[in-house]
Amino acid sequence: MDYKIGTNYNGFVLVREENIKEVNSIARIFEHEKTGARLLHMENDDTNKVFSIGFKTPPEDSTGVMHILEHSVLCGSRKFPTKEPFVELVKGSLNTFLNAMTFSDKTIYPIASQNEKDFFNLMDVYLDAVFYPNIYKTKEILMQEGWHYDLEKKEDELTYKGVVYNEM
Repeated sequence: MDYKIGTNYNGFVLVREENIKEVNSIARIFEHEKTGARLLHMENDDTNKVFSIGFKTPPEDSTGVMHILEHSVLCGSRKFPTKEPFVELVKGSLNTFLNAMTFSDKTIYPIASQNEKDFFNLMDVYLDAVFYPNIYKTKEILMQEGWHYDLEKKEDELTYKGVVYNEM
């Protein structure tokens, strides 16, 4: 496809194009007209199809809530209401990368696959997860992913558990 600076492509205007010799790619930066969201498109001969959506998530404190949110949005969504859709994806996907990461000021959800149909399926699941997570309907999701008290038997001591708590 022949791209032109200033042209609108499905609501995104091409604002910059540059050849990046070090990675043998043409980089294009688009801006969404309505929201201002930026899109980076890299064209090259790599067989991997890669997509990532990212959000600025500057923390207000050191509670780890942004990392908890990263995990929580991956616990089902409007179109994929199962408890752990990503565990199911891994079982049948041809992905070459599937993860999510929280940094000190941003959270990203990258995926990659060499199979086009699989790639678009993964992208559909991730986009639905980040824009329509079940955390709005089920408050316990946020609680389970951060930390919670656990008691196996009533004579046991109360312990802390949680996915993010265990990672930290």
